[in-house]
Amino acid sequence: MIWNNFKDLFHPSWWEKIKPFIESEECDKIYKFLKEESGRGKKIAPLSSDTFRCFKETSLDDLKVIMVGMCPYHSLKDGKPVADGLLMGCSNTGFPQPSLSQFYGAIEHELYKGLNLEYYKNPSVSYLAKQGVLMLNAALTTEIGIAGAHQTLWKPFMKHLFSHIATGGTPVILLGQEAAKIEEFIDTYTWVIKISHPASASYQKTQWDSEGAFWQTNRILEDNNGDKINWLDEVLPF
Repeated sequence: MIWNNFKDLFHPSWWEKIKPFIESEECDKIYKFLKEESGRGKKIAPLSSDTFRCFKETSLDDLKVIMVGMCPYHSLKDGKPVADGLLMGCSNTGFPQPSLSQFYGAIEHELYKGLNLEYYKNPSVSYLAKQGVLMLNAALTTEIGIAGAHQTLWKPFMKHLFSHIATGGTPVILLGQEAAKIEEFIDTYTWVIKISHPASASYQKTQWDSEGAFWQTNRILEDNNGDKINWLDEVLPF
């Protein structure tokens, strides 16, 4: 596990805010643990260069929504981690995982039901990151083959992020029980939307219900600054 230059892993807009944690003993413990695990031969997802990728692709200045899931995908394909550093992102394989397919299906049902619009099930979620959606996992790493292996490890980082940086009313969508635990760090002036994680529907072989989360988020954004997110890639704007 090697993080050569922490600063280069973040968009400049995040760096001064996140730097105090990076220089803290809590971050040293995370780094030491991951380095020791890697030294024992355990495989970690995503690649170390992608660990903080969501903070590279979404500028803090452009931040509109924070979406939090569980942990990165804990599987390999052709010897490489499926996880690409963005919540539900599958750009390394070029093929959407079941949870991402559920995510797209629910958005289509919620926002475009009955319109029969064509849209691209993009294995990469960078199109959302570039719109200002921080595609964040509740743990930034996991051990290959073990879902949620590092969930507790990253709790201090999440506490710093939501207590000292991601404040000021940015809508936060929490997907699933692990993400919901972060609510204790979120200030009371922030819109928090809690729904199940798409993976739960995949396990149960049912259609994931987004419970109006995407419509609600866009309504919040429009009411506050006239903005909104195009939740599906390559679909005519609504």
